[in-house]
Amino acid sequence: MFNQKKNSSLELKAWLIIFAIALILTGIGLILFMLSGNGSFSDFFQDISSVNFWLLIIIIAVIAAGIIILLNSSEPSDRSKWSVNELVVAALCIALSFVLSYIKIYELPNGGSITPASMLPIFLFAYIYGPIKGFVVSFAFSLLQMTQGMYIVHWAQFLLDYVFAFLVLGVAGFFQKNIISGIIAGGLLRYLCAFFSGAIFFAEYAPQGQGAIIYSLLYNASYMIPELLICIGIVLLPGMRHTLESIKLRELARKKAHISAK
Repeated sequence: MFNQKKNSSLELKAWLIIFAIALILTGIGLILFMLSGNGSFSDFFQDISSVNFWLLIIIIAVIAAGIIILLNSSEPSDRSKWSVNELVVAALCIALSFVLSYIKIYELPNGGSITPASMLPIFLFAYIYGPIKGFVVSFAFSLLQMTQGMYIVHWAQFLLDYVFAFLVLGVAGFFQKNIISGIIAGGLLRYLCAFFSGAIFFAEYAPQGQGAIIYSLLYNASYMIPELLICIGIVLLPGMRHTLESIKLRELARKKAHISAK
């Protein structure tokens, strides 16, 4: 009974954090959409109207609400609190993923590239520390991805390509018994984001005689499948699984010792 309540509480916090992040992303996406026709912040505020002003106030309120929910939902539970060690590991994983994402093994002409497992550090962090912290780290990684040059045609496309596509990597934290399953789940969700974006917003790039759905399926699979295979291949290297499980067990032991000390 106690474990059921504990699991329910953890699940509720996970949904609260996801909802908070969604609010923040919605606000960011709306701001980018508003700015898309004005070019810059200075142009936007020079031409600002009363309608735009109140819309901006609402957007700021939405982002603020998301931040407040995010902060409050991460306080009550020890699983949600961050130790110094976790913060350091999170920063290292984000930095490593960001650096690896700049190394292009192959880059497609209309977006998308094969990298040396740039998603893997995020997958591993989520696997070791759980979904809540995994989503926070993957969200931070998505913010850094935006600095690599964005191509935005619609706010929904922005969310699919630059936010949700990397935020979903945190689902690896739900697969505590099998990192391979976590990698596949996160990769498939990222692929779905890319597929919907391609089919809806970039149908004009489809070759003549090929439908947008088939085009998007094949195009995004051409880089996502190799990327996932590289991640899985590294995890399956001799000694890698043993090292990963040792780190995870050590982290679990550290958490139990911390709880016992209380």
